[in-house]
Amino acid sequence: MSMWRRPRRLPLSVITMLVTERVFTAVLLLFTAMAATTAAFTGWQHGSSLFGHQNDYNHVCYRTVPNPYVYFGTKTTYGAVAGNDLQTPQDCRPMQVWMVSRHGTRYPSRKKIEELKKLNELKTMITADSTMCPEDIVAIKNWNTNLTKEDHYTLQRQGVEELKSLAIRLKRQFPQIFNNPYTESNFKFLTSHKQRAKDSATVFYQTVFHENPENELPVVKTSDDRLYLYKCKQVEDDDDDTKGKGEVEKFEDGPLVRSVVSRVSMAMGLKQNLSYENVSLMLESCKYEKAWYIQSRPAWCAVFTQNDFEILEYVDDLKYYYDNGYGNSIGERMGCPIMKDLIDNFKNLARGNQGPLGIFYFGHSPNVLSVVARLGIGKDDTPLLSTNYEQMKNRKWRTSFIDPFASNVIAVFYKCRDGNKAMILLNEHGIPMGKDECRICPWEPIEAKFNAITSDNQTCNLNMCKSSGSLSSINLVIVIFTYIIHSLYI
Repeated sequence: MSMWRRPRRLPLSVITMLVTERVFTAVLLLFTAMAATTAAFTGWQHGSSLFGHQNDYNHVCYRTVPNPYVYFGTKTTYGAVAGNDLQTPQDCRPMQVWMVSRHGTRYPSRKKIEELKKLNELKTMITADSTMCPEDIVAIKNWNTNLTKEDHYTLQRQGVEELKSLAIRLKRQFPQIFNNPYTESNFKFLTSHKQRAKDSATVFYQTVFHENPENELPVVKTSDDRLYLYKCKQVEDDDDDTKGKGEVEKFEDGPLVRSVVSRVSMAMGLKQNLSYENVSLMLESCKYEKAWYIQSRPAWCAVFTQNDFEILEYVDDLKYYYDNGYGNSIGERMGCPIMKDLIDNFKNLARGNQGPLGIFYFGHSPNVLSVVARLGIGKDDTPLLSTNYEQMKNRKWRTSFIDPFASNVIAVFYKCRDGNKAMILLNEHGIPMGKDECRICPWEPIEAKFNAITSDNQTCNLNMCKSSGSLSSINLVIVIFTYIIHSLYI
């Protein structure tokens, strides 16, 4: 039976002057060097068991390999990387939970659904020279898809479960917050205008309050820089739109990706190499199916080795590094408006004022990544480039762990016997903060750290994106000069 047979559909209600390469590199190095304000946040991955490597199965039977690879960039299933650091310390009371979340696991875009049908052609190309075991060959030959254009970007059943389980964990851990009835003053919701984000918010709401919302949950206005990022040409998490093309395309055209194409072609027993586009389709099928059915062994995953997966995972990391991360000159600044929302809400509580018990934003990859970059999470000392894959194997910027489906940043404000405290989590992993890398930390140093960033209304907005398409000549001079000075000291 095809693993692409989708289950019964869920009701709707539940569910950015081109510059020379030298100057571009200079810009990149300049912004990479500017890490002082948030350096304390960047070491959170090290020492984590999350980053343990699995054994390479080298075309032994994928269907029986003990630990199949599950790290597929932004299409990673949430449960593979989520933490369990949600907690309330003794002598503390949670006063507010603030969250920004990406939607749950979804179906592909309309265009991708149509492209995936080509795999029915490709599966007939496997020859007797294939290096795959018979069971894997049979699984591929039996693979099929009946996805239709109506599935376009809709929330998949696993996405519903991700939001449900997150809501359950939050409610269990913070009963003082979530045992209160829903009122507009108690709980604030805001979603993207896209249906998959609306449905994710609705599932979360239904799970927490055991009822449907009386009215549609509030949708972001185009003037709201907290969640609406189109001023900066953000296109959500789109299957069909590749930004940051420079380094991405160089890597895709380079020897490492070519070696993957050769290996996959050999695995299928072909005398001539497949196109990279066809290999990418196989990977998309593998990624999605593994996200939808966590315990499954997706047929098309069998053509890849773990080394192949790791190389192709770097493609996703490069894309989002230059779209929404530290490779984008405005990547960190995009997160200022929504970080200001967080800081202002917690400042209000620290001054003894009343505020909402819960504040919940539901959007897309750029929304979560804007906060991640503003916090300084996943920031490497060396920029990600098409040429330094081997050097960056232990990189911090790894989208599988930063931005899986249903990725989230949660912040909790506590009133404690010894003062106000706060905890910030990425995918339920506590983020070390301050000199002592505490997880639940005194609030005042956190406020001081970020207040200087978020307090200036003239700069804490997305207006800089209106003129970000080109650099003035004076800016070029500044960038080149800074690069030269920087080069003398590294």
